Amino acid sequence: MPDKTILVIEDDEILQEILEDFLKESGYRVLKASDGLAGIEMIGREAFDLIIVDVVLPYVSGIGVIKMAKAKRPDVPIICITGYGYSPEKLAEEEHADKIFRKPFEFKDLSEAIKSLLR
Repeated sequence: MPDKTILVIEDDEILQEILEDFLKESGYRVLKASDGLAGIEMIGREAFDLIIVDVVLPYVSGIGVIKMAKAKRPDVPIICITGYGYSPEKLAEEEHADKIFRKPFEFKDLSEAIKSLLR
């Protein structure tokens, strides 16, 4: 699915790099931010086809990013990833994240979700 741009907002540098490599190998253009504030700034100045955001981020939480992104661009799907279980997952769902993955997740499942959301 070429010509699709995905924003990855993840503060874990290793996971951020793994996601970037995986998405680029899948044919996506990838931009990334390491904290919620930087992610919000990028959403304000760039156009994205999909956003992948961690729940727990420095400066602005992933939940805050989801709220802002959905208010600004409700048409852009958001995949939320969390390592913190039910409570953050429930919050992400309430803020209308389109898909939620618990860490660790299968990249095959992530790929299927991305393809489905970009259709």
